[in-house]
Amino acid sequence: MSRMYHRRADFLISLFLALVVASCRPVRTPAPQNPGGAISGGDTAGGNTATGGNTATGGDTATGGNTETDTSSSQNCGNPGQPCCPNDQCSGGGTCSAGNCVGCGSLGLPCCGSDPACTDSSSQCSNGVCVQCGGVGESCCAGDSCTTGCCSAGLCVANASGDSCTMLPADAGSTPDTPQGGCTTATAAPCTALPAFSGAQVLDGNDVEFCNVPSFELNFNNAASNGGRVVVYNSGTSNYPERAQARVAWDSFGIHAFIHVIDPKFVAATSTDTIYNADAIELLFTSTTSGLSGGTAQDSGKATHVILSPPLAVKSQASGVNGSQTPLDPSLFWAGTDSTGYTVELKLPWPGTPPTAGSQIKFDMEVNSADGKSTTGDAGPRDAQAILYQGSDPGNSPCGSPLYPYCDDRLWCSTTLQP
Repeated sequence: MSRMYHRRADFLISLFLALVVASCRPVRTPAPQNPGGAISGGDTAGGNTATGGNTATGGDTATGGNTETDTSSSQNCGNPGQPCCPNDQCSGGGTCSAGNCVGCGSLGLPCCGSDPACTDSSSQCSNGVCVQCGGVGESCCAGDSCTTGCCSAGLCVANASGDSCTMLPADAGSTPDTPQGGCTTATAAPCTALPAFSGAQVLDGNDVEFCNVPSFELNFNNAASNGGRVVVYNSGTSNYPERAQARVAWDSFGIHAFIHVIDPKFVAATSTDTIYNADAIELLFTSTTSGLSGGTAQDSGKATHVILSPPLAVKSQASGVNGSQTPLDPSLFWAGTDSTGYTVELKLPWPGTPPTAGSQIKFDMEVNSADGKSTTGDAGPRDAQAILYQGSDPGNSPCGSPLYPYCDDRLWCSTTLQP
């Protein structure tokens, strides 16, 4: 009995000592169970960090990714047509715009530097863009000076008699139009809201019915700065003096518009087929923002596009980059010219179901400048176009590239109809 007791005691003591020793040993991490995962073939060695991932050779940082080779130390940057260098820096006389370097200083391009400058002695910086100035029909240069004629409402006009400069009225309407005392001087933001139209409209070139409608101006200086775009078709011409002063409103019938374009060199269209090649106004709108596919031909029940170059007016429909023009119903417009330019007045019905107050529609406007030499059969070629609004690529555009509002109604701005 005694011997068995001692054996049991010895066993218990040995077990106790073994447990004490085991508790003092360091805990070891188990060996990796996934050699193709996080350690050797995964996120560290062959994955995101070492050789096959985001950091070392096969990923986003070292040689196969987005950081090393895309930085200014290893990729061309700073020259026109290339990405901007760090801190939006550009070399070679360029300036950073939307992440890319573009040329600066030349006519039609952005002004250079923090102290805006233009390289051409006959141009000046206006709203961030270098524009021609000083000649008849061009913008006045700094200090309201003109090389010929005199400065009137920001535009150089002829002054053959040598008398004081004849000022163009702020609302230079058509011949039968007279300034209306007591009319609103408020300005509109057509890509934010369109006011309601009240009263009865008579298509006679007189804007008395628009007395309470706020106005806005579209020209080749403010188009790009207001979310729009200037497209140059004839690089040999840099003089775009056209200024469209517009009042646009809506009601249950449709869109009502009175637009006068100050244009000292009006060149009329001679064909409805190529009316867009002349000095012209283009007005574009829909009755909804839903279900648009891009082409105005496909969206004919929802979109309207008209082009007017007095005395001609058409309804235009585009399918991709191809379009067709049909004469606009004479009961829907009035168009005429005067000594300061031309005027169009419109009363256009809604395409499809008329919207109601508070609804959103798509809207756009364009001014075409065609002061170049005429070609056979038309007044073109068109020199440039000022676009009120140029939206971003909606994907799968029928225009292809580059994008133009005439062939994709999804590029027009969304605006709310005010009550």
